[in-house]
Amino acid sequence: MFHHLLNNSKRLSVIMLAMFSLPFAVRADLVRLKQGGELRGKIVTNVNEVGYRVSVRTVTGAVITVHKNDVGFETRRPLSFETYELKSRLVPDTVEAQWELAEWCREQRLKRQQEIHLEKMLALDPTHEIAHRLLGHVERDGKWASLEEHMLDQGYVRYRGRYITPEEKLLLEHSQEERERQNEWMAKASLWASWLTGRIDKQREIALENFRTIDDPLAIPGLQRHLGEQENRNLRSLYIETLSQINDSSAITALVRMGVFDGDRGLRLRAIEKIPENQTYLAVTEFVQHLRDSQNVVVRRAATGLKTLGSSKAVPQLIDALVTNHSYRIKVPNPTTGVSLGPGGSVSSGGRGSLLPPDIEAALLTGAMSPDNIILPPGPQSFHWETVNIAQQNPEVLEALRSLTEVDFGFDERTWKLWWLSQNT
Repeated sequence: MFHHLLNNSKRLSVIMLAMFSLPFAVRADLVRLKQGGELRGKIVTNVNEVGYRVSVRTVTGAVITVHKNDVGFETRRPLSFETYELKSRLVPDTVEAQWELAEWCREQRLKRQQEIHLEKMLALDPTHEIAHRLLGHVERDGKWASLEEHMLDQGYVRYRGRYITPEEKLLLEHSQEERERQNEWMAKASLWASWLTGRIDKQREIALENFRTIDDPLAIPGLQRHLGEQENRNLRSLYIETLSQINDSSAITALVRMGVFDGDRGLRLRAIEKIPENQTYLAVTEFVQHLRDSQNVVVRRAATGLKTLGSSKAVPQLIDALVTNHSYRIKVPNPTTGVSLGPGGSVSSGGRGSLLPPDIEAALLTGAMSPDNIILPPGPQSFHWETVNIAQQNPEVLEALRSLTEVDFGFDERTWKLWWLSQNT
């Protein structure tokens, strides 16, 4: 193993020496071919072949030319990206080696790559203090946590970029007058919703007309409770229509939540369609937050919302959400032990448990009781719960990317990122 690492290290040194010795080696451009494969080095252009061919001078000095029609995309990037890719492939899975590469990333101002290797250090050594501190973690009672986890554990909430108490947040969001108006709307929404589901036609007409005139953002909590959270589909549909009348960011947030959490697909699509065009940016921001939800179904519904809105602003976040990890609680059968009745009524231990009381099992094993007259009904298998983590591909995310970009790299996250970089260089 040592000799293998040593040989890899020597090979990397030779490659890096060749790259730094070349006069052009200040960039590490990349050309991705449609048929697969990549060319790396410096993109050079022949004056007579502009628009027809792409030429790449590799780190060895050789020039490789391909036809423009064979190129998927090309991107120009600093040499440090290429150097990092080489180093990351050969770095040993030890704390010391990961630390060395993290420090190199810091010197090259590759912040995200530095964080990746600091996190790998913690996977190898969860008590590594320097790695925790560089990642912004906080120590409390001998345990490390991110700043956000620490503050939330202390009872704080995040509000406009800072952490405050829930009480402070409440005071900042609602004045006394606003709270009184909210309470008034809560009472009205409760009354009118009861009229809608009642038997008196005149009251239903009045309630419907009242809801159609609401444009006050402070009515939203009452509308959500008495319309949006009800099992009656017609009430939830009216909730969406009423939200579309309210010109406020809180109404957009409520529509997005309906677009990802409501169990009715038709109502989810209706909520997205009701988002005004001039509020698309805010809605996209809200949907992007749901791409990181712990529930896979919410991630996929958020992608559908982003596809419907048609904004390419969310492409980087959609790429990150192509494959997401989710935790599930599953029932696992317990190992079966105990006393079983074998052929001819013999008693043996192990195998499928008989589920007999302990004193009966002891009597059978010691011969104090004969198994001949014991009939074992088919008993339920015992189970316990375990948590499993599953990486899931999200078809709706891929479909949103296809629709927004008009290209398709499947679930190949790395190629998507390279392509997106090439579009924004």
